[in-house]
Amino acid sequence: MRPTSQLYKTAAASVKLSPALKTLVNLPSALPSSIPAPSQQVTTKLFDSIRSNAPSDLSRHAWLTVGTAALLTVNSPEAICQLWDYAGRNKEDAGVMREVGLKCISFNGIPRTINGLGALREHLPEDVKQALDIKAYRQPDESNVTRITKQSRELWDAIYAPFHEKLLDKLAASHPDLPVHILNSHYGALLSDPPNLPSPRIGRVLTSVIAITCLRAQRGVGPQLTSHVFGLKKARLEEEAPREIAGGEWLCSDEGATWVLESTDRVGEVVTGGRVTFGGPGE
Repeated sequence: MRPTSQLYKTAAASVKLSPALKTLVNLPSALPSSIPAPSQQVTTKLFDSIRSNAPSDLSRHAWLTVGTAALLTVNSPEAICQLWDYAGRNKEDAGVMREVGLKCISFNGIPRTINGLGALREHLPEDVKQALDIKAYRQPDESNVTRITKQSRELWDAIYAPFHEKLLDKLAASHPDLPVHILNSHYGALLSDPPNLPSPRIGRVLTSVIAITCLRAQRGVGPQLTSHVFGLKKARLEEEAPREIAGGEWLCSDEGATWVLESTDRVGEVVTGGRVTFGGPGE
């Protein structure tokens, strides 16, 4: 049967899971559910501490980015909704959080972004939902594939220079399509902002902040985390990147990177009780 045929669709609708298989899928030891959020009082104190440890002139998009990426990584959709409430319940913040969540796919995979952004969407009041842009800006086609490929190398080289070529060779040795997919599907199509993407745009500096936050919250990926800390600091060398947001120069410094790492650690401690792993907190 072809998946496009009506016969296939009818048969697909009748597929069931046995009770035993359902039980296995949802074993408590397999942590099948997301992490519940602490009380709003607790998360308000958490978000206050993250903000207070940064310069007063740092863009609000910075702490909103760290909070969103960290909460997506530890898999607490409920706490993501609390963050939006804390930030002021406005359209711009929802737009920033959507863009951050999308870029988290490159570091966390797809499922957590689906869960986190889905929960945020359900949480938004109707007027904010209606005000958010519904146009897709990253659809590849013949008119933009060259630009996507070009942007992929520009971002890759900026983050990994002077080891950018050596690293691509190493990835290709693992699988010849690994660098192809990483560059074109992620660094070009997702992590680089399309030129026609309206505000709010995440930009070069906050994209590195997303990478650091996700990888720190995951644990166990020290080499990749180190690379992206270097990538954040290298953004300071670029002409435009540090000026993308208020406080960009500071974010690209040792102090800024320290704030990102420590803020991420604090999210893990508060939301998961300090037992954070990429799979969720252990018993």
